[in-house]
Amino acid sequence: MHQLSIRLMKKYKFKYSEELKQLFLSTIAAIIAIVITFGTNAWQKNIESKEARKMLAMTIIHDIDQSLEVIKKRRDAEGKGHGIACYVMENENRLDSIREDTLYMFIDYVTPLSYDNEMLFKTTNENLLNSSQDSWNTLDDRKFLNNVQEFYSARAVLEKQSKEWFCFRKPISEDEGYALFMDDENKSAADICRIILKNKHLKRYLDYVNTRMSVYYGFLEFTNLNEENKFLMNITEQDMEDFVNQTYMEIRPAKEKNIVGTWNAVTADDKNEAAYEFRKDHTFITRQSIRWGSSLFREKMVQHFTLTGTWTIEGDSLITKYNLKSYKLKVDYSKISYPSHLEDAVSRLKAEMFSESMKPVLVKMLEKNNRTAHATNIDKSGTRLELTDNEGRTIHYRKKQRN
Repeated sequence: MHQLSIRLMKKYKFKYSEELKQLFLSTIAAIIAIVITFGTNAWQKNIESKEARKMLAMTIIHDIDQSLEVIKKRRDAEGKGHGIACYVMENENRLDSIREDTLYMFIDYVTPLSYDNEMLFKTTNENLLNSSQDSWNTLDDRKFLNNVQEFYSARAVLEKQSKEWFCFRKPISEDEGYALFMDDENKSAADICRIILKNKHLKRYLDYVNTRMSVYYGFLEFTNLNEENKFLMNITEQDMEDFVNQTYMEIRPAKEKNIVGTWNAVTADDKNEAAYEFRKDHTFITRQSIRWGSSLFREKMVQHFTLTGTWTIEGDSLITKYNLKSYKLKVDYSKISYPSHLEDAVSRLKAEMFSESMKPVLVKMLEKNNRTAHATNIDKSGTRLELTDNEGRTIHYRKKQRN
């Protein structure tokens, strides 16, 4: 920078004293430093702006993809439900011989009583986008913005159609559906279906299946629009995969030395307890306490059980194997209270659900999953453990600190 200042002075043939020379050099150096600093900051902000733009675009694109998946599920449920409804109608005279789960699928299809979270749109990202003008300014591609607005408008129309258009209205109203289940608790699924099959709107609802399906297929044409969105915003399939799988957790597979100790499960109800104690000799004991309530009594029964076994680490998985003979079950009834006239009913409940008679049933269940592979993740501190079971569910544990 000093040499650059000298060259500038020579070029313009300045006449100066030594003091003026130093002042001039310092001024030129300061100006150049400011230019470089602001230039670097602008360059950095430009990069950050592009990253923010790309992240926001991927958030919206993923939201659209998820909405399209919801419609695919609705379409598939519509097709399956209609097929089951036709089957039930064709076999009206032998409903008692049809599997109960099939009858309940028919009931779910023609009544508004069922609830499936996977069939609902998530509107959080749309709300965030609409609530921030900065978001719209960040997304500076006009075609992309038009595509996004078109999609969200169409999604709002579809939701309105689903709730209000007569083609989507279930033949059984909410009040009628409520009465089907609540008026007589002894009604079987077949009995409920017989009542539904007499509904005058049922056949008409089934006749409109093609109308509903055409709405779903029409909405799924937005799949092409979302592919265009990725093209417009220079987003690759790998970018989307990385975005979906991104995590900020600093984790690693647990090693044997990390596992040794007592781990308490983090449960929604802190009155229920579950813990593993993994020992250095590769044995373990698991203890659980579960509280059970009933309309027959106040407070709760507490079921305690323990089970031992062996463990090892294979790859990134914790392998547990139970010693089924070690299973111990104990139930504490000391906290409950109830009126004297309910004593017999409570005694029957104890005998049926909470006695040693349950042990063979529970042991048989454990036999099916006697050897379990738990994928393991442990945090940077080594005090939080995530175990994944065979069904992909995760349970988190905190390590008990020694006193």
